[in-house]
Amino acid sequence: MRAMWKGLRATIGTDVSWVPSYPHLLRAAGLGHVAAEVRVPPLLPGGPVSRFWADTWQRSRAAMPATGLVDDGDLDEAVRYPDSEECAARSAGLLTAWGRKPPNWPGMREAPAWTRRPRRLV
Repeated sequence: MRAMWKGLRATIGTDVSWVPSYPHLLRAAGLGHVAAEVRVPPLLPGGPVSRFWADTWQRSRAAMPATGLVDDGDLDEAVRYPDSEECAARSAGLLTAWGRKPPNWPGMREAPAWTRRPRRLV
């Protein structure tokens, strides 16, 4: 995984180092009710997440040996591993973060009348 991230950074600029701070960035941007969750799916033999990583490593093949962390033999083993019965690992975590615009957000328009709840007059 480390070779893949390093190769992606060198070739297309992928930088995952800021991911854990993303909820703080949303709050700093002025959003309220910020929250986040992390999902770490298992790598199951033949499962969709396992196939995703095997395909990703196959497509990233040219960039990863250049990192010096893996060679072609390591990559062949990595591509086979997610489909093997020996596979008992977790995928990289997937962070989902969200927040809400405050009502006084600059440029915020009032919601159209049809989206507002009718008010009961007592």
